[in-house]
Amino acid sequence: MAKTIWTVDLGGAPTNEDCAQIGHTPNFAIVNTAEAMLYRAALIAVAGPPPAGITLRIKANAHDFGTYRTVEASIDNDQDDGSHASYLETLEIGIAFWHQAGFAPPEFGKLTASDQLAGFVVEAVASALRITRPSSTGAFFPASSGPLHRNLTAAFPEAAQRAFSEGGLTC
Repeated sequence: MAKTIWTVDLGGAPTNEDCAQIGHTPNFAIVNTAEAMLYRAALIAVAGPPPAGITLRIKANAHDFGTYRTVEASIDNDQDDGSHASYLETLEIGIAFWHQAGFAPPEFGKLTASDQLAGFVVEAVASALRITRPSSTGAFFPASSGPLHRNLTAAFPEAAQRAFSEGGLTC
């Protein structure tokens, strides 16, 4: 019997934020890719790193006017340990605004070349980690920053290293 993998398209950006538009946004391909990469990170901030059997990836979608990218969850039910349904529900709800995942509104206009993407994403996640960091007493304010911070730290160790080494911050 063939293995069944199914997918869910989660969109490319928070629902209430402006997003890149084919034919209107300068450097659309780069900005749209960065937007989807950051949205993937924001979803991980809110839902946590994916459980075994779920992969969050950036998917290119061909359209009459060009290709746009969204975040897609790829699900292998054979690996479901009972956590898939609640995780997918959280992903499908998504976020309405970047700040709900601890992110400052990204400055996509700074992107002019595809070789800037990785650094842009790492810096945006590092910024979110600085925004959501605990106080000197270890308390998070607001309390909702705690899970965001822990999820981002676990999923993006390079960004966590940058966030905490450059600013002298500690977790």
